Amino acid sequence: MVFNKTEEQEKEYLRQIINTINDSINNTDKSVKEHVDTLQEYKEYLWSNKDIDPHEIRSMRESILRHFATGESVIDKRKRLGKILDIPYFGRIDFTESKERCGTMALYIGIHTFYDPVKKANLIYDWRAPISSMFYDHELGNASYSSPSGEVDGNISLKRQYRIRKGKMEYMIESSLTVHDDILQKELSSNADDKMKNIVTTIQREQNRIIRNEEAQALIIQGVAGSGKTSIALHRIAYLLYTLKGEITSKDILIISPNKVFADYISNVLPELGEETVPETSMEQILSGILDHKYKYQNFFEQVTELLDKPTPEFIERIQYKASFDFISQLEKFILYMENNYFKATDVKLTKHITVPAEFIDEQFRRFNRYPMRKRFETMTDYILEMMALRHYFKATTAERNLLKKEIQKMFSRNSDIQVYKDFFEWIEKPEMFKMRKNRTLEYADLAPLAYLHIALEGSPTPSRVKHLLIDEMQDYSPIQYKIIQKLYPCRKTILGDTCQSVNPYGSSTADMIQKAFITGEVMKLCKSYRSTFEITSFAQRIQTNEELEAITRHGEKPTILSFKNPEKELSAISELITTFKKSTYKSLGIICKTEMQAQEITEELKSYTDNLYFLSHQSTAFAKGIIVTSSHMAKGLEFDEVIIPQASSTNYNTLIDKSMLYVAVTRAMHKLTITHWGKPSRFIP
Repeated sequence: MVFNKTEEQEKEYLRQIINTINDSINNTDKSVKEHVDTLQEYKEYLWSNKDIDPHEIRSMRESILRHFATGESVIDKRKRLGKILDIPYFGRIDFTESKERCGTMALYIGIHTFYDPVKKANLIYDWRAPISSMFYDHELGNASYSSPSGEVDGNISLKRQYRIRKGKMEYMIESSLTVHDDILQKELSSNADDKMKNIVTTIQREQNRIIRNEEAQALIIQGVAGSGKTSIALHRIAYLLYTLKGEITSKDILIISPNKVFADYISNVLPELGEETVPETSMEQILSGILDHKYKYQNFFEQVTELLDKPTPEFIERIQYKASFDFISQLEKFILYMENNYFKATDVKLTKHITVPAEFIDEQFRRFNRYPMRKRFETMTDYILEMMALRHYFKATTAERNLLKKEIQKMFSRNSDIQVYKDFFEWIEKPEMFKMRKNRTLEYADLAPLAYLHIALEGSPTPSRVKHLLIDEMQDYSPIQYKIIQKLYPCRKTILGDTCQSVNPYGSSTADMIQKAFITGEVMKLCKSYRSTFEITSFAQRIQTNEELEAITRHGEKPTILSFKNPEKELSAISELITTFKKSTYKSLGIICKTEMQAQEITEELKSYTDNLYFLSHQSTAFAKGIIVTSSHMAKGLEFDEVIIPQASSTNYNTLIDKSMLYVAVTRAMHKLTITHWGKPSRFIP
């Protein structure tokens, strides 16, 4: 007999579950109040009895700490229960183990586990629990899951999906397939929110494999535009925090994200899944930190802007060379060359009668070769003086010790990182490959190699306590940057991106290049695109074909291309499109320009036609909802119900990097896309 067979029975069961959760919340509230009252009593007792003996004070302090800790965990439980009330569960499977006389279990699956202490049973299972994996991986029939005691086989006789919002069941679907298409289509056709949301209700089988992969040391996810790769990576973090509880916490994870806006945009996902937000940083902060923030440098955004505006062929060549494996190989050879040639030992006259011979000093420099080159001087000095004390009973004074160390330091020919870096280009006979900008500003492509040399000379900064590193927009980082990441963070990694969405095609990396940089690394692919309608995805494919992309069949309006005689007419038409958007059911509109300067100009021009515009620049720190005007670079990773791409003329979109920018802009649109231009259209527009 099927438990809760009809929809009416399911709705009644949901009401019972909500009542049970509410009872649990009331008990928790009472418990919190009791802890608060007890702590207040302790406080008053200590205040009014100042002459208590030390033993009693110690015992009371321990009790206070114990009550405080218990109170905090009760408050956490209260928060979790509050979240469960809105959507207690979203799926159900009826599973019968293959063992003899095993009854059928009806397993309800939600964002969190809910244990009923009265029935002494789990009423809801966490989506990350091993048994819940069957909901994502299996259809009706034979199924299995990995439990701590081994593989459990059995049979799924029923599979259902629910849409529950604010404790009310909107609908229920009998689902014979993996995460039923009806639910997926309903979720995909809904409007974009102001922040990224969790997708536990619609995780697909191929996505689930990535989330639950615990073997890979470095998991490299190559995902097409709209495949949900960032969301999947965050769900993977939530899964690891659940399975490795006690070994890893949110504070042990670090995200390298492209910018502050993107970090803010994804900041909802982990708290929705019941986890703390994770610290985040940028590649530039890491590299500049290695160099003690000593140098002015062009940031990645400025490099991309220069490539979009007026790049010189020499600038492009410098970026391309520094993103090659040949460059890394030459740098490694140069480090070996420095090891053998930069230290020139000389005799050191310590006192009137004692001289330390050059050969002996050189021997010590080689002896301590496990230390970074500039870090050997201190150890060498101590060792030499120790040997002298043993062999010649010579006890050096502080002044003599300092003299010896100073003389040894002088024997290393270069103490300036920049000078060593210049030497490298002379050594490989390519001095033109290094160009310092005005005000002694480094080019972005030089920041990583300079940091790499610094590590060879000075060693890595203090060991990192990061236990899992997440790198988003993987294609925008070069192999040398990955080499540094491997030195700084020898922990497990999840690396994700899309080669087709590089905003810097001259210095980008493919999944294979990243795998080569890390030596180990498992590449997994996400080929299904869920974000855009079939029509928008097909349009994007004609701009830049990705053979691996598989579009989901969700139909909508065809993209519109509007041509105008002059910029004034184009602007007027964009303002009309904004008016239409405001009357529609859509919640978000992205006006995506090629560069930030163009986005800024169009924001100013549109202000006379409409209000509520939000200009998103590389200095913005938060994502805003409504009508956003921004550049392709800043729009990466974001999505909008509707997108307008202005100024798509042949002069504005013409180069290889322009084509990438147009592709990124087009693939941000979920439901509606309009491209406008005046004069001749870009050759990239289908």
